[in-house]
Amino acid sequence: MKNLSLSSRLLIYILLIATLIWGAASIAARIQTRSAIDEVFDTQQLLFAKRLASANLSELTVDEIQDRSLPKTRNLIGDGDAGEQDDDALGFAIFNERGELLLSDNDHGNDFGYSKRSGFINKRLEGDDDEKWRILYITTPDERYTIAVGQERDYRDDLVSDIVTGQLWPWLLGLPLMMALTVWIVRRELMSLRRTAQALTGRSPDDATPLEETSVPKEARPLVSALNALFVRVSGMLEHERQFTADAAHELRSPLTALRIQSEVALLAQEDRTTRDRALNNLIVGIDRTSRLVDQLLALSRLDATASLMSDTTHLDWRELADEVVVESQPVAQHKEITLNLIVESPPQPIKGNRLLLKMLLANLVNNALRYTPEQGTVEITLRHNGISVTDNGPGVMPSHLSRLGERFFRPPGSQENGSGLGLSIVKRIARLHGLDARWRNRPEGGFQVNLNPTE
Repeated sequence: MKNLSLSSRLLIYILLIATLIWGAASIAARIQTRSAIDEVFDTQQLLFAKRLASANLSELTVDEIQDRSLPKTRNLIGDGDAGEQDDDALGFAIFNERGELLLSDNDHGNDFGYSKRSGFINKRLEGDDDEKWRILYITTPDERYTIAVGQERDYRDDLVSDIVTGQLWPWLLGLPLMMALTVWIVRRELMSLRRTAQALTGRSPDDATPLEETSVPKEARPLVSALNALFVRVSGMLEHERQFTADAAHELRSPLTALRIQSEVALLAQEDRTTRDRALNNLIVGIDRTSRLVDQLLALSRLDATASLMSDTTHLDWRELADEVVVESQPVAQHKEITLNLIVESPPQPIKGNRLLLKMLLANLVNNALRYTPEQGTVEITLRHNGISVTDNGPGVMPSHLSRLGERFFRPPGSQENGSGLGLSIVKRIARLHGLDARWRNRPEGGFQVNLNPTE
């Protein structure tokens, strides 16, 4: 069934449901019709028996039974029109108090037999091919005679079948027409989905043009709306990646060009040791900068694979992560004679996340603070119950540039430190993945501060 089209499955389900309903309706109609037929013919038998009981039966004797026997039903009509009648419609017999047969219709009444019990009895007649009959026995008011009126059960069953068949066969014969109309309606209503599928065929990945929603069925509109939203996200992502690739190429071109220049200077300064050493030192600095840029680009690339990164999460202690970052950053701090302190104002809440990413986040903030803090300055990592902050006493950032911090490859104009402008972008991305809000500000007393708090 799963390999069939939606329209085919719908038609099969409709056919099955229609067949089941038809079968259930047939059974219910047969039960209801049988009840109504039994009620009608039981009443007819009772009325017939009452009429016989009210007749003058005193002249009936056993000796005269041969003279009072009635001819066969069809013989009463002779050569005339027999009409629409059935010999098995009704039969009767009259018995005296001793159970002797006084009068019958000669068709079946002779086989009814005598019964002292009044009421309806279902029995088989031995002389009538063992057919099952429904016989009513009543006793006259003077209790001298017993009257039996019977009817064959097959007669009633045939009548029930004729009535039910007459009602249901037209509907059954109309089923093919109904299915043909259903096929046409289903295909007509699904045509809009086919047009939507055709519109998707050959669509370029960066095409954000929305699909028409009003032309599809109401049930499919949420799907089309989701597709339109997906087109916007994919188009934005592709544009973002194109911009990222262009910016990365631009950022890598400058340090690579500088490395080539310094290499050429070192080669040319064979006899000038001072110039050669300065070129080699600049070459080492350039290599470090390029290596850091490549590492950050790789980090951003890994952050795009959020599904794989965030599948490896555990509950982490901020104090443990901060201790590791402080130990690893001490050589840089000591080289610039910067005091790097870890302050725990209150035990921070554990956080569930990826250890590598959270350590990268904290390391980026600390390295950024160390890079822009002047010699003999101070950098503090403060842990609180509901957040973390990294503070320095450096020059801060121009207020007009604060809003752009965190953009990829953005570096405030006039910065004297080497950098790629990716550090805070990585911080924002990791923070968002872990439900944290990264905010930064210039301190009134001087310096720069970054705060990490749970997203409200």
